[in-house]
Amino acid sequence: MFIRADNNLVKIFGIWAILLIGAWSFAAYFNVFDAPREKLELLTALNWIVLSFILSISLPKGIWSISFIFFTALCVFHTGLVLANSVGGITDEDLHYVIRNWFYTRQTNNAIHLVNIALIGYALAVIAFSKPVAFRETEAGTEKFQKRLFHIGGALLTFFVFIFLAIIFSTGMYQSYFAYLTIMSELPLISMLIFYTYLFIGIALVLVSVTYQSGYSILYFLVFGVFAVIAFKTGLRGEVMFPTAVAGCMLGKKGVPIKTHTLVVLMVLFLIATGIVKNARVSGDYGGQGMSVNPLNAVAEMGGSLRPLQEVILWRESGFELLNGTSYWAPFERQLALFIPQLERVDALEDDRLLNVVVQQRVGPIGFSPIAEAYINFGEAGVFFVFFATGGLMAFLDSRKSTVKSDIIQGVLLVPLFVMVRNAFTQVPVQIVIGWLVVALLFYIAYRKKDTQNHFAEKFESR
Repeated sequence: MFIRADNNLVKIFGIWAILLIGAWSFAAYFNVFDAPREKLELLTALNWIVLSFILSISLPKGIWSISFIFFTALCVFHTGLVLANSVGGITDEDLHYVIRNWFYTRQTNNAIHLVNIALIGYALAVIAFSKPVAFRETEAGTEKFQKRLFHIGGALLTFFVFIFLAIIFSTGMYQSYFAYLTIMSELPLISMLIFYTYLFIGIALVLVSVTYQSGYSILYFLVFGVFAVIAFKTGLRGEVMFPTAVAGCMLGKKGVPIKTHTLVVLMVLFLIATGIVKNARVSGDYGGQGMSVNPLNAVAEMGGSLRPLQEVILWRESGFELLNGTSYWAPFERQLALFIPQLERVDALEDDRLLNVVVQQRVGPIGFSPIAEAYINFGEAGVFFVFFATGGLMAFLDSRKSTVKSDIIQGVLLVPLFVMVRNAFTQVPVQIVIGWLVVALLFYIAYRKKDTQNHFAEKFESR
């Protein structure tokens, strides 16, 4: 049964409304009408709210669709600061101090315009290509296979959470976000180990979320909760938020996990916790004066992913040439060069196509942005078309028939794509391949266990 009827009228209305919003977005960008900064911020905040409403009523699964959850993550990290500032909601002086040198510049005005263009392209594709699909029903004959995968995923999650805790407590990372950043920069081996620990925690949470059924133990979710609490205390939020968002996508494939009012309460509590964590991120520990429970301060701090977009606009103005897609190709080429002697593999620190490296060298550890990557590759038009393609991909995933195997494969794909919301594309292909290889092995183990059990049962019965 579908969550809602395939209402063509609602879809047509949604496309029409998005085109109207797109018209003013492009008109403002090309100075067809005057859009001073205050007006631009307010219109951008309204853009986020209106587009969210349109998607929530137009998408077959509403707010529990992959497309909507990804859109929300994209908006929070690129529009959160604009929204909070547009209503005068930033009460944290530390935040004002941090953004004072870049947020009020002409380049940031252009960055806000580009965010609007990206959101329009994404929303238009999502509505145009989404199709109704039934919630997943129990697959006959797979109950034992599913339960085995649930426990395999839970064991994997428990193991890598243990690895994470062992690393941060043995190195002292847990003491503050400043200590975390210092150790990550000084110990490359530890940095790589913890980086892949995050990846495997995300993959394991996908397995648990997809295979969970009513009546199963919630122990593995509690294990992730332990990771979330310690990681949050350390000052890590994306490392908790993105796997949680993907888990929400996977639970949404099976039905509405929680009521809307419960979700709202949880989101407010999350924002309050994030506001407290913000102090650790900005000042390095919890001893500063910026401790706040104002949810808009948390939204504003997360919206700092607008900064990389402002930076790449500065790069372009200073002569940085458009990459024309090479930052998307470079990760594939560098892996192929490991097996093809004819391909030259430039040292990562000297490869200007690896934008995670370039931004680190030019600015420091400010993360990155898929909107910034689209812009530095293809310019303004590229922002629209890259996010139109991204929306098409999310709509395609939403429209696939839900099965245990297909949902796990999709979830593993989504983990690095969600992480990319505030990072460069560089690591995405490798993470997807690693994830798919891991789940292929786990599928084999689960099936092998089934075959072994059947073999012993047959031998027993023959006696």
